[in-house]
Amino acid sequence: MTKGLNSSSQNILTSLIELNQWEWFNVPILNSVIGRHVYFSIATELLNKSEQGPARSLKQVLNHPGYTERAIRLKLREMEHMGFITSVYSHADKRVRFLVPTPKLVELIENHARFYQSLLDKKFIVLEK
Repeated sequence: MTKGLNSSSQNILTSLIELNQWEWFNVPILNSVIGRHVYFSIATELLNKSEQGPARSLKQVLNHPGYTERAIRLKLREMEHMGFITSVYSHADKRVRFLVPTPKLVELIENHARFYQSLLDKKFIVLEK
């Protein structure tokens, strides 16, 4: 393989390549930079949900200096049409909307994590800190 990479680095790179291929066929949202940003923003919200208390608004979750608001909104609409998210208005302020991942998206995120774990388990002994 590559001369400059040690065995461990080669295994990491191989795992990342396999993950990328799996994502391409199983998580089409990730095939664009904006889709990747939205998907991982929602996944981050799911992970942090219990720690942060109340949900954050769409603007707080998806704000990114490198992406236009229009591009993000188009991706959100696409994800809504695909059945991955719904949006609900705040009870306190009807101008504020919150993203709600559907069970379909939650299952996809869980499958994604399981697949990546299986890739790591093939080549590494993973110990949680």
